[in-house]
Amino acid sequence: MGDWAKWVHAGKITSMESLESKSEIRQRCLAARPQSSEGLAANLVRLTLELNASAVASYQPLANEPDIAEFNNWVIAMGKKLLLPRISGDELVFASGDLAPGSHGILEPQGEARDISECELILVPALAVDGVGNRLGKGKGYYDRALLSVTGIPRYAVVFDSEVLAAIPAEAHDVWVTGAVTPTAIHHFRASAIS
Repeated sequence: MGDWAKWVHAGKITSMESLESKSEIRQRCLAARPQSSEGLAANLVRLTLELNASAVASYQPLANEPDIAEFNNWVIAMGKKLLLPRISGDELVFASGDLAPGSHGILEPQGEARDISECELILVPALAVDGVGNRLGKGKGYYDRALLSVTGIPRYAVVFDSEVLAAIPAEAHDVWVTGAVTPTAIHHFRASAIS
C-alpha cells in the first residue's frame, strides 16, 4: 500500500484538494445505482439482533436506493418499534403509523412525531461512506440536522458495497455514522455513537 493510500485508510487525509468533490462522488454513485440489494435484509437483521435493538429508526427507500423494505417489514413482524422519517418544513421528524406520499413523493408515516432517542439503532440513507464514518448524503442536510443532538445511539448508513470509499470530503456540520451496512457486510467505523 502506498503512502497516500495508508494515510487515506487511516483517515488522516485533511485536504479536500486530494479528494473528489462531494458533487463528483454524488454523480458517480448515482450513475452506478441501483445495484443488487440481495443479502442486505439479512445483514440488517443481524445488526439489530447484535445490538439487541427493540426500537429502530429506519426510512422508506427510493427506487434507486438499497432496498430495506424487507427489513422494515421484519421489524414490524417481530413486534419491534419502527420509526420512519417525514419532512416537516426543513426538518425531519420520526413517527410510526400508516404511510402516505409526502412532499417529495416519499412514503411518510402519518402518526404522531416521536423522539428519535427512543430508538436503539438508527439507519440512514447515504450515497457513500468512508472508513472513519464520514457520510455523504444528497446535500440537503436533513439527516445532519436530525442527528446533530443524538448521542449514544448507533447510527449506520445503508449503502451498496461499491459506496464504501477510502475517503470522502467532510465539513464541520456533517454528522458521522458509527458504521455502514451493505448487501455483503456490516462495517463498524467507530466504537460508539457518542459524539
